[in-house]
Amino acid sequence: MLGKTIFKKDGLHRLSASYIPERLPSREEHQLEIFNTVIGFLEGRLPLKAIVLNGPSGSGKTVTVKKASEQVLKYCSQRNIKLEYRHLNTRFASSDFTLAQMITLSLMPNIPGRGYSGRELLFTVFDYLEKSGRSFLLVLDDFDSFLSGVRSRFFTDLLKISEEYEERVKVILILIGIEDVSSKVKDSWATSFFWRIGRSFKPYSAEEISVILKDRVELSFNENAVDDSLVYLMGRLTERFGYGSARYSIELLLASGLNASYEGSARVSSEHVREAQYRIESVISPADLKTVFSQDPEMRRLVEMLIRVFESCDEPFVGFKTLEEHGVKTRDSSVVEKLKRLHFEGLLDYNPSRREIALIGMPLRLLQQAFD
Repeated sequence: MLGKTIFKKDGLHRLSASYIPERLPSREEHQLEIFNTVIGFLEGRLPLKAIVLNGPSGSGKTVTVKKASEQVLKYCSQRNIKLEYRHLNTRFASSDFTLAQMITLSLMPNIPGRGYSGRELLFTVFDYLEKSGRSFLLVLDDFDSFLSGVRSRFFTDLLKISEEYEERVKVILILIGIEDVSSKVKDSWATSFFWRIGRSFKPYSAEEISVILKDRVELSFNENAVDDSLVYLMGRLTERFGYGSARYSIELLLASGLNASYEGSARVSSEHVREAQYRIESVISPADLKTVFSQDPEMRRLVEMLIRVFESCDEPFVGFKTLEEHGVKTRDSSVVEKLKRLHFEGLLDYNPSRREIALIGMPLRLLQQAFD
């Protein structure tokens, strides 16, 4: 049961995977390019093609497409352009038929589920669009997963059917995947219909994640509940262990907030973040640390000193000057090598460029078990 909540009303929803924020830091230009490309297709200024987006999980592909699609719908509404829009996840489509069925039912929910082939269902979609005078913006998410799991002629069939309808029906595809979808299409001639935007979706950096999380903190948490230094720590953890995934960082923020709320705390602490990280992904355990200590007894003494430093400090990062004051000789080459080793093992975030370290990997309560 939650204690005194530190979340705003609807704060938990704004940290959910389904929430689409108003602002997309580091993806504004991607959003604008997708919007301009779709409008160019709709208005006939660009040849009709399928927009292909690929990049690592959590790099903002899906949310950017959804935001761009919102813009497209608003643009069309203002100009009385009839447009159907569907965003479908194809991960669980087991065949060309089930994918065609998903698309058809999303437009015509009352159509019989049986009695049609996959191609016939696609023809039904085009007939529906022609009779209603509508264009169709269709987003197929996780499309690389679909193509990896089946021998598909879906894209080829769709192109051939669209050619039969010529300019009478416009179907604009956006194909999203971790891998490049075009490399998985069997018919080489079909790849000429793919259109790639100029900006790639790369993993977010710690700094970019920090900007994203600051927005979510403002939307989701009570004032002063999450310090900026903790936000930066979560950015560093995401860059190192979450492969730059915004999804990972928001999950980490949510779990940290829930830890604080369960304790009845009005603020998220470093310990709440360490607890959340350990539950999401156990990078290092007390048993792992015991193995390190058995290999290097001096490491045990160093970690004991670091524990005392962080127990006496509420800040997530401790500067080298403070470490020196507590007897940690940060200029000693052998100590530096040990700090680097602890960074590699996942117990520290060692940042010599900022002359600071953070204790990460596991909460202090578990860290003590390495000394039992």
